[in-house]
Amino acid sequence: MTVTEAGPHVAESQEVTERKPLMTQRNIFMMNAGFFGVQFSFALTQTAINPLFTAMGADGHSLPLLNLAGPMTGLLIQPLIGAMSDRTWSDRWGRRRPYILAGSVVMIALCIVFPFISILWLGVLGLWLLDAGNNTSMEPYRALISDRLPKNQLARGFLIQSMLTGAGAVLANFSIFAFQKAAPGLAPNGIPYWAYVCFWLGAICIAITMFIAMRKRIELTPSEEEFAEMAEAKGGIGSFVKDIAGAVKVMPLAMHKIGLVFMFQFYAMFIYWQFVALSVGRSIFGVSDPEAQATLQNEAAGWSGLLNGSYNLVCAISALALLPLVQRYGGKFTHAAALVLGGLSMIWLSTANSQTTSILAMIGIGIMWASIVGVPYLMVASMVPPGRSGIYMGILNMMIVVPMLIETVTFGWIYQNLLDNDPTKAMFLAGALMLIGAVAMLWVTTPSDADESTIVPLGAPTGKLSTYERVIVGSDGTDHTLYGVHRAMEIAASANCRLTIVTAYLPEGTPDPDRGREEIYGEEAARHALKMTVNDLNHYRVRTYDSMLVPGDVSDALLQASADNPRRLIVVGNRGLGEHGEGVLGSVAAKVVKNAKSDVIIVQTDDLSDDVRLLRKG
Repeated sequence: MTVTEAGPHVAESQEVTERKPLMTQRNIFMMNAGFFGVQFSFALTQTAINPLFTAMGADGHSLPLLNLAGPMTGLLIQPLIGAMSDRTWSDRWGRRRPYILAGSVVMIALCIVFPFISILWLGVLGLWLLDAGNNTSMEPYRALISDRLPKNQLARGFLIQSMLTGAGAVLANFSIFAFQKAAPGLAPNGIPYWAYVCFWLGAICIAITMFIAMRKRIELTPSEEEFAEMAEAKGGIGSFVKDIAGAVKVMPLAMHKIGLVFMFQFYAMFIYWQFVALSVGRSIFGVSDPEAQATLQNEAAGWSGLLNGSYNLVCAISALALLPLVQRYGGKFTHAAALVLGGLSMIWLSTANSQTTSILAMIGIGIMWASIVGVPYLMVASMVPPGRSGIYMGILNMMIVVPMLIETVTFGWIYQNLLDNDPTKAMFLAGALMLIGAVAMLWVTTPSDADESTIVPLGAPTGKLSTYERVIVGSDGTDHTLYGVHRAMEIAASANCRLTIVTAYLPEGTPDPDRGREEIYGEEAARHALKMTVNDLNHYRVRTYDSMLVPGDVSDALLQASADNPRRLIVVGNRGLGEHGEGVLGSVAAKVVKNAKSDVIIVQTDDLSDDVRLLRKG
């Protein structure tokens, strides 16, 4: 975003500096539309599959193992597809789009045929194929958002994604409840009629929303450097696996730290999804008589759809308030608080004896789910290299599916031998695990500055300066001015405010040796200098900054950007921009200090060869 209050001569530079033009709110929404359909499919696998497995003759203690498809396909497919999509490019189809569309076709086909399945092993096979399609689409889709949006629009893009995924889950789950009420009977193959309607509605939603989102190639053509990396990369499964292993080895420290938290929270969520229908069936509908179990459990399945739709509705609403809370208190404490709220709500749900009580419990679970699906993806998108977003989104998903995989192979024995086949005890255990996850989140230490996210910080922003709303610094792309930019960057991070990079240039003329400093002549040279500065900021993962080109004098441009606002800070080198010589204060710094109505910090830029070399090594 370019600072517009600096005057009419400010040039739009974001597209030049980042190669990612700003998108309108409408276009961001349209680009994310497909998440609605994908999440509709995911919600069906979470809410409808286990009641359908029960209708096919599955026992309660067998449900975890029957749900092995979700974590296994996520573990194997998402990181592999992520690595493959990082290396893919088609002039017609783009980088991520081929995988998104292929997964969508699989989802649509399975949604059409799944209700006709009444044999358990075929149902399990259908779930494997459906989850494979889900995961093939989902991971490249998340990477596409990170690829396409400029850094100052990432938070908005992922927030809209969270809202649309929540909306898709709401419709899917409310549909299960509504159509169970409208068509409560069973088809001749023993499958409830609501399953036919809901799965076919899912196929329609996937087709429509994916058509809206993918009807045009919205991806940007990779740079020459990215094309060179693709050409050098070796193909084959072994190469992709090696690529994933290498990415895990060098991934940011903050990604490692949330792994333990994920272990508890997603083990618990898998218990919830598998046993919520059975839990409310026992505690609210009194399912205990085997002869009456089929009818009552079908009603309980419909009610569990309403419950899941309710917590996803709360998720979509609370996502609007989540980002400012994280920015104020830090992701660490915000997420820990959300896990506590969700864990207590699950424990409350395990004891619920009325439909009203169970609905109220969904408020806490919905707020917790908003934190689970929003905060980690924002943090990862802001921490990892842009060209590697596909593989790192896949690795993040591995952290999610590993605890689910462990749950599928361990919880059946726990349910049968330690919980007396009581689904309400399973729900209580899920809540307790969420509380342990909250404690684990508090145990996570704040990462170093190099690993911290500037969009969604992991630790609470304690000890931050609150004096300034913006730090302004000039740069002509030279080493000395980049040193000043780095100092301004550190101040902006401490003050938790935005950084503005100003590059001034003279529209025409020739160098004047009497001025004592180098000048930039022409807009093209100025854009090149600004691009060098922005590339340097990208190397250090700085995200919250503006950039502007201003024709005219350097000191006037800095003063213009400050707009006489006392809450803005100007950082300037003691020798000006590219100025040579020693002794008295440079003319740029002297003029800024004399005329500024805001604070000015002067950075010592004499004899910085060693410091500059250290900065270049990063």
